[in-house]
Amino acid sequence: MSTSLPQRFRRLVAGTAATALAAGSLALVAAPAQAATNPVTDAVFAWGLSNEAGGGSYAGGCNFLSAGTAGNTGSSREWSQADGFFQATDGNVSVVKPDASGTDVATTWATKCLDRTGAALTPFSAASKSENKVVITKGTGTVDPAAGTASIAWDGSFTIAFYGGMTYWTASDPTLTVAADGTGTVTATATGYGTDQAGSAWSPIPATQVTLATLSDVDVTATGIDVTPDYLGVEVTLPEGSAPQNRTAVTWGSFPQDYVNFQQLTGQTSYWYSSGSGRDAAKPATPIAVDYTLAAAPTPATVTVSRTELLATGEQRITVKGSGFDPSLATGTRPPLAGRPAGTYVVFGKFATNWKPSASAPSSGRKIITQKWAVAAADMATIGGAEDGAAELKPDGTFTTTLTISKAAADAVALDGGNVGIYTYPGSGGSQARYETYTPVTFSDQVDNTAPTAADVIVNTAFGKAVPVTLGGVDTDDDPLTVTHTAPANGTVTGEGTALIYTPKAGFSGTDTFSYTAQDDFGGSATGTVTVKVAAVPAVASTTTVTVPAKVVYGRGATANISVTSSKAVAGKVTLYDGTRSLGTKTVAAGKASYVLPKTLTVGAHRLSARFVSSNTAVVTSSASAARTLAVTRVATKAALKVTKKPTRKKAGKATVTVSGTPKAAGKVTLVIKGKGIKKTVRATVRNGKVVVKLPKLAKKGTYKVTVTFAATSTHTGSAKTVKVKVTK
Repeated sequence: MSTSLPQRFRRLVAGTAATALAAGSLALVAAPAQAATNPVTDAVFAWGLSNEAGGGSYAGGCNFLSAGTAGNTGSSREWSQADGFFQATDGNVSVVKPDASGTDVATTWATKCLDRTGAALTPFSAASKSENKVVITKGTGTVDPAAGTASIAWDGSFTIAFYGGMTYWTASDPTLTVAADGTGTVTATATGYGTDQAGSAWSPIPATQVTLATLSDVDVTATGIDVTPDYLGVEVTLPEGSAPQNRTAVTWGSFPQDYVNFQQLTGQTSYWYSSGSGRDAAKPATPIAVDYTLAAAPTPATVTVSRTELLATGEQRITVKGSGFDPSLATGTRPPLAGRPAGTYVVFGKFATNWKPSASAPSSGRKIITQKWAVAAADMATIGGAEDGAAELKPDGTFTTTLTISKAAADAVALDGGNVGIYTYPGSGGSQARYETYTPVTFSDQVDNTAPTAADVIVNTAFGKAVPVTLGGVDTDDDPLTVTHTAPANGTVTGEGTALIYTPKAGFSGTDTFSYTAQDDFGGSATGTVTVKVAAVPAVASTTTVTVPAKVVYGRGATANISVTSSKAVAGKVTLYDGTRSLGTKTVAAGKASYVLPKTLTVGAHRLSARFVSSNTAVVTSSASAARTLAVTRVATKAALKVTKKPTRKKAGKATVTVSGTPKAAGKVTLVIKGKGIKKTVRATVRNGKVVVKLPKLAKKGTYKVTVTFAATSTHTGSAKTVKVKVTK
């Protein structure tokens, strides 16, 4: 099977977006902008290393790439297909090469040593190449196109086999790193088996971290990276006895020093630098392509406060809402949330101008007056729960909480040059500049205020069942509200704030009401009415059953008895059905009804059922019975024959045929007269169980058998009778 890949990771044009904040009645403060470091989780890495890694070889057919870590051949020898070492895919790793159309398709054992036209690779031309490359998916890391940096790691291994597998090694879990100056590296863990060109050695090589490629002038874009690794003009230091580096050819150069050092163990050393061989032109590093989709950069933390101008006297509550507080961005450094997402403190306080923890400002410059702590729901109990100031920081980075503000409390705090306001910053000693916001507040003798509204609420509940009631108090200023309520006449109300539970009194049904009042801390209030509709006592179920005899003979009477039971007295009508055909409707009396079944019910099985329709469904429900089977059978018959006038050789006779059964039979009879080599047949029709037939003249004297047969009908069984008649003259 051929696995087709996209035609070389097409680049998308990077878009730009502008974001604007619209000013409103609420105070909105955003944290300072951060570098646009974006996480990536779908990075694709594609590289062929060099054309030599997919070129023809003087033994073994070719050099090639294989997915995964190859097994141990035990010696320096060519791979066979039966070894199973070659793999086109392994986990996130696949090996591909172009077909004749230029489309990348999965490399196979049969095609690994062919070029894109299908021609066999040859070592005598550096231009003869398979163009195979390894593709690794699901790379994860971070990319900052603005800063020109990237760090992406992949999980997977690929094997580089030369001379048909006589020497091979494996690179695992490559990592790409790009610095802001445009330089970078691709590193991996290398393993393999030690040998030499003579093939006389074979031993495992310990895992070694190597630099697969060094990079220069890397352009980190919003959609990917295309770069050709350093090779041309790169000098390498070689041990004594190695082929010297040729530094005169146009394509002279080398892979990284530690890479070449590792190849001293594999026996491939001279294939990764210009050694003066005829294949030096195939050795330069081929381009690396990395494609990815940038995840959205974290939204800057933003805080909105319901009001920033407050009364100079007394205490008032305000609502504080936050967004963009990504829980993963701040980790605690001290208990109780050390080493875990630490959430954010939400504080009314007097802070110094230099107050931010991320700038190493001392805690003495942060004078806290009242405080809440927004953390993950699972950590709220750890920090004492809502009663100790815990608020939920949702996974999407939002929170809503309230703070109590007092000018007198702020004035009592001694801090020269302090600024009074609402502050947020990471909890448990965490450091994250995104979380650090400041919203100033001021005080005056009078503030504008819009009174809250209190919408009327209607709820319904079943008889005897409690029901949740959500009150409709709304404050357009977003101020916290105090909600109180009256007591209903026919039930009880429990709960706090706007989330209540109404429980009706035992036995009550009908409509109950109570009122509630929503009041803010700035003199505004509103009252609404709650109406609870409690349903009447629910109807009780009924059960309908049908009783019929198992079978009845056609034409004879039978009765179907119907019973309707319930815990309360039943009243209504019941209809009896034969399948879907109604056999009639009757009024139920004392839970009973009886039907005399029609005598004309056809022979066969009848599925009888009943449907009870209650005359008061509010008290007793209607119901239907299960079907019962009634079998209607044929009437058993008995044929008889009486010769009333014997036939002679010259005169006909007469006979009377009777067919017994109730109701009386009707149908066809056949008389067969046999004897003295004579056979005659007479046919007649029975009506009301009887028929007189004419017997034919019989040409010879003697005794004859006369057999009468009554043919079965849809309602009666068949029967037969034989008598003898003697012809004497």
